Order: sequence, then structure tokens, then C-alpha cells
Amino acid sequence: MNWDLDLQEKYKLIFDEETIKFIELSYSFGNNSVNASVSEIREQYNKAAVFFNASRPSGVTTKDHSVKFEHNELKYREYNSKKNNICDVIYLHGGGFVVGDLESHDDICAEICDFTGSRVLSLDYSLAPEHKYPQFYSDSIRFYYFIKNSGRPVVMVGDSAGGNLAAFITYKSKDTPLKPKAQVLIYPSLGGSNKKRSYKEHASAPMLTVEEIEYYREQADIPLTGSLGDLLGNNDNENIPNTLLVNAEIDPLASDCEEYYNQLLIGGCNVNLIEGKGLPHGFLRARNYTKRAKEVFKNILHYIRSETQSN
Repeated sequence: MNWDLDLQEKYKLIFDEETIKFIELSYSFGNNSVNASVSEIREQYNKAAVFFNASRPSGVTTKDHSVKFEHNELKYREYNSKKNNICDVIYLHGGGFVVGDLESHDDICAEICDFTGSRVLSLDYSLAPEHKYPQFYSDSIRFYYFIKNSGRPVVMVGDSAGGNLAAFITYKSKDTPLKPKAQVLIYPSLGGSNKKRSYKEHASAPMLTVEEIEYYREQADIPLTGSLGDLLGNNDNENIPNTLLVNAEIDPLASDCEEYYNQLLIGGCNVNLIEGKGLPHGFLRARNYTKRAKEVFKNILHYIRSETQSN
């Protein structure tokens, strides 16, 4: 998908100059993912992650660990600060279950740790196509129970595919004593239909297209219906903890947030929705490049801190 003149014409009244520059920079590392090999996609993604990476705040320390579940050994990174908040944050990175790792979201995790004072734990879960559905769900929920067994409260945070994993964990544990204290889902994929509003209006949006969504789904071998990550396919939303949904206005997945927001309200959940006005999918990387993304990220940080510090 190219950031071409036609798309600039369509979106020029929505994106400001800072956002357009961010998109152009993002595409400078590669822009034709559905016709590239997985190794090429990862190389492009990792180059962009390095370029946009901000240094960790000085008060944050990290330590890498590994944990073995059956025959699968996973790496995870622990972030700590001297503020020593007793609530943990588990962060699950985005990337369509195909790209992303401990490095791609390292600075985001470090900033969450610094701002909230919470220990942050980032999981390097299995990726497709080497590992197929439902391996990444199994990895994530096993890791959650591994961490939660310490007895410390946990706030789940995830973006894009990671938001899907976080929502899945919350849903599966909602009726147990081990459910998370809260969840923050940032432009998540929640199993929405491509017939919904945003999928049609923004099918060719910059940063994520419907074609790319389908490509990632096929690589991961995720069922079209009834998958573990289909959070919109059920109406059992009682006992979902406090939830913050964050969408991007110019994103095929925006309708997922809107629909889930309404479902959680019906289920009696304390849920808030922040709309990333004039922002594309993946705008967390733009937080140091655009005022709009910076403001949304600041609101996310404040929400996480309020949840980790509340009784």
C-alpha cells in the first residue's frame, strides 16, 4: 500500500501536516507488505521501530527473563522504576500476530513504567507463520496466570493484535478471582466484520488496510468466525473490569472499538472510549512526532496510572 497522491487528496482535510509527515516517514521503510515475504515485512517493521524508538527514561531499569510452558520457551522483559507501585502492567505488543517483539515496543513499555511507577512486563509471544492459531492465545493467557499467581493486581494493556490478546485474557478470566484490575485496548482488532462502517470507509487507509488485515489473518490461520479473539461475537460481558478503549479515526478497525464500547455498556461495564481524531492505526509511534498522538498517549498514561494506584 503506497501513501500516494490519491490518498493524500482523500485524507488531506483529516490528517494534519505532522501526521502526514509521520505516515510518509513510516512508508519510507517499505510500503507493499502484502506482496512481500514475511522476512521482508519484519525487516521493514523493525527498521521503522528503530527509527521511531525513543530512549528509555533514565529511572527505568530492565531485565530479560524466559519462561517455559510445555515445550514452548518464551522471553519476556521486566521494567522497574524506583517508584515501586504494587500493581503490575502486562503489555502485549501489536503486529498482526506476524511482526513485533520485545524491542518494537520497548520505549512505550518503559514510558508506562516511568509514568505509573508500575512494574511492566512485556511478552515475546509466538508469531505466525512459524506458529499458527491459537498458539499466541495460549502463550499469552499462560503468561498472564504465571504473573498473576504472584497475587499482585494487574492491568492489561495491548495495542492492535496485542489489544486482541489482552481483551481475550480479560474475557476468559472475568468470572474468576484472578481477573485483571482493568484493561486498556489501543486500536484493537476484536473480530469485527469487514461489512462494518470503518472497514468500508477506510479500507485503503494509510498504515493499515483491509487487504493487510486479511493477509495477517491468513498467515496466522485465524478462523473467519468463532475464533478466540472474536470478542464481538458474544454478549456475555458482565464482570468485565474497568476498560479504556482507544481507537484511531482513520483505521479499518475503528468500528471494532465502537461496537465493543456499546456491548460493554450494555453489560454494565465501566468503560471509556478515546477516539484518536485525525490519526491512523499505529499512532503510538507518532507520539513524539504529532501533537494529536502525544495528547492521546498522555491520556492513556493517566488512565493506566489511575487504575494502578486506585484501591
